[in-house]
Amino acid sequence: MNGSKGEILFYTHRDGAVTVNNWAARNLVAVSERQSEGSSDSTGLSTHRLASWMVLAVPLAVVLVGAWSYRWVQEDAFINFRIIGNLLAGDGPVFNVGERVEVYSDPLWMFLIAAAREVLPFVSIEWLSVWFGLGFTAAGVLLGGRAIQRLGESRGDGLILPVGLLIFSVVAGVWEFSTSGLEMGMVFCWIGLSFWLLVRTEHLRNSALWCAFVVGLGTLVRPELALMSCVFMVALLLVVAAPGWNGPSSTVRRYVLPILVALAIPVLYELWRMAYFAMIVANTALAKSAGASWWSQGFYYAWNFIGPYALWIPFGLALPVVVPRIRRWWTAGDRIGTVVLLTPVVAGLGDAIFVVHVGGDYMAARLILPAFLSLCLSIYATVAQLRSLVAVAIAGICIWALVCAGSLRWEAISVAGVIWSTSHHIQDERDFSIAATHNVHPISSGDWRVASDSQYRDMVVSAGNRGVQVMVMQPYRYHPNDFRPARSSLPFYLAIALTNIGVRGYASGPKVYIFDFLSLANPIGSHTDIVVRGRPGGDKVIGPEWMIGRFGIPGEQIPAGTATAQSVEAARKALSCAPLSSYLHAITAPISGGQAISNFVHAFTYTTMHFSANPVAAEHQLCQ
Repeated sequence: MNGSKGEILFYTHRDGAVTVNNWAARNLVAVSERQSEGSSDSTGLSTHRLASWMVLAVPLAVVLVGAWSYRWVQEDAFINFRIIGNLLAGDGPVFNVGERVEVYSDPLWMFLIAAAREVLPFVSIEWLSVWFGLGFTAAGVLLGGRAIQRLGESRGDGLILPVGLLIFSVVAGVWEFSTSGLEMGMVFCWIGLSFWLLVRTEHLRNSALWCAFVVGLGTLVRPELALMSCVFMVALLLVVAAPGWNGPSSTVRRYVLPILVALAIPVLYELWRMAYFAMIVANTALAKSAGASWWSQGFYYAWNFIGPYALWIPFGLALPVVVPRIRRWWTAGDRIGTVVLLTPVVAGLGDAIFVVHVGGDYMAARLILPAFLSLCLSIYATVAQLRSLVAVAIAGICIWALVCAGSLRWEAISVAGVIWSTSHHIQDERDFSIAATHNVHPISSGDWRVASDSQYRDMVVSAGNRGVQVMVMQPYRYHPNDFRPARSSLPFYLAIALTNIGVRGYASGPKVYIFDFLSLANPIGSHTDIVVRGRPGGDKVIGPEWMIGRFGIPGEQIPAGTATAQSVEAARKALSCAPLSSYLHAITAPISGGQAISNFVHAFTYTTMHFSANPVAAEHQLCQ
């Protein structure tokens, strides 16, 4: 029997069996059955809900205890903290005041912490990031767990045991980045919330707008989550298109409107990015070569996460738990239920493939964690399975979880005092931070003062006392004789070259210009070509000749061992040629309506601009 809006849809199979294929109908049947059972059903329902929350509390408690025991703030988080300080001071979301470069890759996280800092000025920005990271991680686990429980219970599976979340909760890599000051807690929350809203939409079948809105925010949480957003959006449209939809029936309101709602905020942000930053992607995307392929490094990065925790064991044991369920739902005609169940799996695989494609990251585990959570969400067991041979697999997962939580850790090799993973440039950032600060929980800028040496701080103060613009071109070797006169329209008294720009950049204050040799915050270096692959996400290295060419005064003596007169002169000429000269003007000129329009029009040209890091070659490319 076919039905219009609000009607019950029944389908008769060839064997004569009748299936109810409408959630409203299923709920009606379930309510009738409960009413026939009398008042005792109310007590049973309460007991079931309590049991559901109790089993979900296990992975939640494990991940929170682990994250708190691993609490810390990573050096790169201080990049965001410096940007937030400039934003709240009225200088815009920029790393160097007067230079509009998008140095963050997590807009929602960055603006949220900025708003929290404005509302709670008595709480340090470092601790705000820790607490929000913990809170978002907890929310992600709860929402993801409630989503899979709701999906399974609505199919008559009874009490749902979120085995996948148990796998997720015991991995130390998850604990490490839940409170790192970076956006990973928000990533976990976004994945859990997107899945929960997808399940809710499939259950109620009346509106897809809230789910579409949240799913569309993925690219503003982290740029590569755009792939996950696409997968979740396709699943949502399949739910909307399935029989039994009780929401708007017109094509525009049923399909087009959810897509527009999903795209609204990302598109508005992109338009603002082009007008303000004169780019179509963040500067970090160029600096990290996000469009390049490095499969060999990416496979090593993935194995670097899988191997130490022996993750093939729980995922292998999960197959007999999950695969029969998928086959049963599909053969029973529950196509939409199967799609929803597999959506996190497909999203996770897509994200993992992208991370492997770009070569991963220099931080162990970090970029693979979103895929890890997504792959874990759909793994659940039921009480009925505990009474079958599947119980052996479930018991194996529980034993592995105990071993993993207690002893399985990623261990790096210390080379020349720096903790690396052999020659693949993968680093345990938390261990490195502990070693650098001599603090097991390095969180505040005060904890990092030992790593930001006194010689550096004295040099910054000394430069400020001179009353003129100066620059230092050799990172980590500071002497009064290293100062060289500088000239720029940017409002700094000291321009200094650094490679680690987080803690020192945050401590230096807004009047110090940080020239980033690794190009993350450098509008010149991010556009250079990679010659040799090195540290993932940090292999666009730019030399001091570009700094001298941009800020130096012609005729001044060049410090020995930094650059040659030829290379400095070539850099100075390259900087004067379009489109590089036009781009630097676009991001340093006062923002106005006309400048914003010009930035928008030329954003594609500026984004695709690239040249050699060698100034002589760059001069030939840009000026010929």
